[in-house]
Amino acid sequence: MPAIIYDNKPLLKRLSEELRAEAVKFRQQHQRQARLAQVIVGHDAAAELYSRQLVRSCRNIGLGCATFSFPFETEEQELRKELEILNNDPGNDGVVLLLPLPAHIRQRAVTEVLRPEKDVDGLGPRNAGNLLLGFPNFIPSTADTILTVLQDTALPVAGRHAVIVGRSNIGGKPTALVLMRLDATVTVCHTYTQNLPELTREADILVVSVGRPGLITADMVKPGAVVLDAGINTVNGQVVGDVDFAGVKQVASFITPVPGGLGPLTHLTLIRHTLLGPQ
Repeated sequence: MPAIIYDNKPLLKRLSEELRAEAVKFRQQHQRQARLAQVIVGHDAAAELYSRQLVRSCRNIGLGCATFSFPFETEEQELRKELEILNNDPGNDGVVLLLPLPAHIRQRAVTEVLRPEKDVDGLGPRNAGNLLLGFPNFIPSTADTILTVLQDTALPVAGRHAVIVGRSNIGGKPTALVLMRLDATVTVCHTYTQNLPELTREADILVVSVGRPGLITADMVKPGAVVLDAGINTVNGQVVGDVDFAGVKQVASFITPVPGGLGPLTHLTLIRHTLLGPQ
């Protein structure tokens, strides 16, 4: 049977209503609107698309969303200074650094500037360390959204074999830790993984977050697997995921579509972090 295609609309509606109420409380308590500051360096099509979508989501909930765009040539030290300014601005309740960064800027060198209480996407070393140790903290939005979807759908995780394709600090790594917390057995695949199709075919839960459109095809998926596509790519003006949706949906038991799957929920996750802090 074809897969169940995840419909995020009921969860989006419920979370949006809850967050609008929290945004009203915030305004009443602080006499101002909550604000999220997002930083983007250079011109990455997927990051720019995500940035525009995040602005719309914030406006829909009742948050301000300020976008700070810097040219590709921005130096590492300059970006650090700009992030410090945003950190120290009391009008910013969260700061998000959109990835990828230009190759000449080290992610660690700039994310370490982010203050933990404003690092709402969990990129900085303090939040990353707390996630590893299982302490309350901001979890990167992709991983936290996957956790939310698994809870929303009541899909079984404990004892299942989860295979994650991608090891980025904002996608694969934190998702692996979240799934381990839920008692899954986790395998992480990456660029140097040998025999990727053999490993993905072993997955009861397959998470893909690499930024390579159509990487995962039907022959790479175990019949009945749960497939969570966290990719966002622009191909010929169309947004697509990392999974060959048309083929894989014929094999999997459950699949998240792109667009319309995890992406809009990650926006609400960042908004929730900005309004409510670690959960």
